[in-house]
Amino acid sequence: MVIDEILAYNEQFLRQPPLPIIGHAPRKHMAVVTCMDCRLVKMFEQALGLERGDVLELRTAGATISEPEREGGASDLIRSLAGGIYLLGVREVAVIGHTNCGLAHADPRALEASMQALGVDPNQLSKQEGLGDMQGLVRWLGAFRDVHVNVCEVVKVIRNSPYLPKIPVHGLVINIESGKLEMVDKG
Repeated sequence: MVIDEILAYNEQFLRQPPLPIIGHAPRKHMAVVTCMDCRLVKMFEQALGLERGDVLELRTAGATISEPEREGGASDLIRSLAGGIYLLGVREVAVIGHTNCGLAHADPRALEASMQALGVDPNQLSKQEGLGDMQGLVRWLGAFRDVHVNVCEVVKVIRNSPYLPKIPVHGLVINIESGKLEMVDKG
């Protein structure tokens, strides 16, 4: 199992000199919202010139807020940003989507087949949770068609949330292959 590899690596890691003790408030007073895509691991921080302790990094599927959670701006992402702003000194937010995102290409039929193969009945779940049909389940998941449009929509939700103060919120897209950043909405 992969967890055994992780635990073995951790044992080796602990034999190295200890990490420096740093505070939990981000040095750059910034929160970065990005995707959970495994291709961004390590490359993302390198492309942005970020080190441990520089920013709060919040990762969601697609760097998005699902459609049902957008109204009222009270999603888990907004809650996490509020904690960062009010408790940790965040004063700027960057929402960074990426090219070739899996949520931009979510296929309802593939989602349904995967769920069924893993023992979850998507139709029953959709009905039980009031999502309607498979399209409702796809909307709940946060699927979108255009990463640029999605980033702008997430920026708008953050800017308009009654839970958050008015601070700069930027929207960017990073190229998953090259690491090049494109500004789509400067806060």
